[in-house]
Amino acid sequence: MRPAPLLAVALALLLPPPPAARADVDAAASDGLSGRAIYDKVLANRFERFRQRVRLVSGDRAENAQESRMDVVWKSFRDADGQPTRGVLSKTVIRYTHPFDLRYSGYLVINNADRGDDQFVYLASRRRVRRVNLRGEPVLGSDFSFEDVVPREIEDADYVRLPDELHDGRPCHVLELVPRAASDSEYAKLKSWIDRERWVVLRTQYWDRDGVQVKELVSPSAEVRFFEPVWMPMRSEMKNLVSDSWSRFTIEEMEPNPALDDGAFDPRRLESH
Repeated sequence: MRPAPLLAVALALLLPPPPAARADVDAAASDGLSGRAIYDKVLANRFERFRQRVRLVSGDRAENAQESRMDVVWKSFRDADGQPTRGVLSKTVIRYTHPFDLRYSGYLVINNADRGDDQFVYLASRRRVRRVNLRGEPVLGSDFSFEDVVPREIEDADYVRLPDELHDGRPCHVLELVPRAASDSEYAKLKSWIDRERWVVLRTQYWDRDGVQVKELVSPSAEVRFFEPVWMPMRSEMKNLVSDSWSRFTIEEMEPNPALDDGAFDPRRLESH
């Protein structure tokens, strides 16, 4: 005989929550951090601007491999109160230095606060700058898309805290990120493992808009380096679970807070070599 509905509710209230749910409540109660607050600390763990020299190597199941190199320059355009300047949150310039046929070609991504990003490409072979939509576009045929490479902003997603876990020997916060429509993301959901001490993302899983897990990114804990006061993963590997290919992103040189004027992010400056 089934219990009456009111009796079933009363019994449910008396029973302890299942282990996963209880772990989530305990984790949140121990430090009082919401998912958004945790990811805000991840984004606080970076410089106001930086210049990186990067090597990107990609391979597939047939052991074919290709290599590209690029310079990445990023700058925050938030004011002292953390608010966007003239609607702009940040800007990123990516320029290829290798292979030779792509040398000087580059991209500019302007992350806007209340509308879609402005994205521009300059191909040295065509000698002109044009506006593009980079959603889902791979970085030179690699498993990294431009969305994976360009630093994120807190406004890009909503955040749900999951139970903490151990990953690569490090205690980690675990978050589910659901990109907002304004971010025009290629992903429906991401799940990230965040080092609780260094506020670095050590692992991320990606699901496409059909609900299929398509990629996984891992940054080895041993390869996280300290540039006072910022911790930064120097190597990350992306695995494409659909094509069984991989790409390794390595920061070979890092320049914290270089002198950068706003003109460095003018679309017309993409044409300068």
